[in-house]
Amino acid sequence: MADAWQSKAAQYRQNLQESIPPEWRISVTPSCYPVSEYLSQSSLFTHTEQSILRLDATGLRDAIAAREFSACSVTVAYAKAGAVAHQTTNCLFDFFPEEAIQRAKWLDEEMEKGGPVGALHGVPISVKSSFGIKGHRMTRGFLSDVDSAPAEEDATIISILRNAGAVFILTTALPQSIMHLETDSFLGPCLNPHNPKLTPGGSSGGESAIIAAGCSVLGIGSDIGGSIRAPAGAAGIFGFKPTAIRLPKFGCTSMMPGQEAIPGAFGPMGKSPRDMELFVHTVLQAETWKTDPTQAGMPWVPGRVNWVGGDKLRVGVMWDDGVVVPQPPIQRALKTAADSLKKAGYEVVDFEPFKAAESWELVSSLYFTDGGARINKCAAESGEPVLPLTKWIMSQNSRERTMEELHELVRARDKFRANFNHHLSASGVDIILSPTGYGPAQPLGTTAYWSYTSMWNLLDLPSASFPTGLFVDVALDGKQTREMYLGEKDAKIHANYDPHLLVGAPLSLQIAGSRWEDEKVMEALDMVSRVVQGDTQ
Repeated sequence: MADAWQSKAAQYRQNLQESIPPEWRISVTPSCYPVSEYLSQSSLFTHTEQSILRLDATGLRDAIAAREFSACSVTVAYAKAGAVAHQTTNCLFDFFPEEAIQRAKWLDEEMEKGGPVGALHGVPISVKSSFGIKGHRMTRGFLSDVDSAPAEEDATIISILRNAGAVFILTTALPQSIMHLETDSFLGPCLNPHNPKLTPGGSSGGESAIIAAGCSVLGIGSDIGGSIRAPAGAAGIFGFKPTAIRLPKFGCTSMMPGQEAIPGAFGPMGKSPRDMELFVHTVLQAETWKTDPTQAGMPWVPGRVNWVGGDKLRVGVMWDDGVVVPQPPIQRALKTAADSLKKAGYEVVDFEPFKAAESWELVSSLYFTDGGARINKCAAESGEPVLPLTKWIMSQNSRERTMEELHELVRARDKFRANFNHHLSASGVDIILSPTGYGPAQPLGTTAYWSYTSMWNLLDLPSASFPTGLFVDVALDGKQTREMYLGEKDAKIHANYDPHLLVGAPLSLQIAGSRWEDEKVMEALDMVSRVVQGDTQ
């Protein structure tokens, strides 16, 4: 059985590689990293294609509408770039450039007839492979999924984007069970485009890798424990996790379908804050809550923002979560950000961490209330092994629960949320600024601490990750001498830290705000990232 699954996995990987046209294939060497630098110098791309690849999604949308670029030329540029990204980072699950080019040709015809089809006319969007795209398979990161039937219809959110004029060229890799903060499966590990010895995060790691490589302009991910924000942070891009049911979720797959105690959220990943808002605004304009039962009926109202302090954003800095002190590069990034915000005139105060250990106990107890039975079944169907990080998350309070136990856990979740809401209200801040994780992108196979992101999933807070513009610097980020630790996890993470292993890793941070105040978090994302990046560029 072991030989059978390995042979089948190898065949899938080979077929994926062969879907790349020969003229788009490259020789992968250490000189290909960082991939974005290789891309900007590659003779594979024309001058026009390089110009296309430099734009963010909003700028690209505007350029297409102004007829500076055709949808077809944009699609070809990003199809070629997607091929480069896969060869350097192993980031794809499916690749269908010919279908995308036919779609782009139709969009160009429509442009000639009467103008743009919609707000995303001609913009390529990469898609995490758990989302349903008509005619293509979805996956939960198991080899058995490659035998599943292709989606008969687009997921609601994909349909909205398609109707807005988006082009789909590919779907991206995710980890076995979709429940790692890395991206490893029968496809092999997905690599960080800044440094291939590091993870791009997960579970939307295929998305973070391809966007950070400069090979996708806008993507869509999902997040139930940090799976948009952690990879965005590891790769140095923007990622926005809305309140869980702001965006529609019908027509996608997950590891625990029907589980609503910790609802996952869908959201954008990309190059800029304005692209995050373009995506969310476009999706919510469709008003699909009228037919999609997974979505709250809340239009996007960006002007609906009132700061606690009146006319000025008030930021609470959470320096650590009370369980694990961030590694030195993240400490430096957070201090730099706080100092920059103070210098810019914003009010910055300390935010007391709130019961991170208890939050992890709760959220991890609610992830797999079947004790991991579904995961074991999926692995058994193909004969593939359960990977170490899958075993790790199943070891974190996962067991089969009775209905009474589940009800009690949900009651405990609600009590925790209520207590936190009082804590946040008493703090008098608009947003919490914190690490996205205990460190920057980590060596492959080592990311086994989620609480910096999973806390906001338990509380269902809108949150976002953003790049500071800083990177790991061995001279500045040496190992610290500490006499006291917050506990065993803190001591272990400190002991494993080696800045020489993290060279090239971008430094990112995270903001979070009150539940349902997505517009406020989005506006704060733009304000905070501009200030922080302005002082680090």
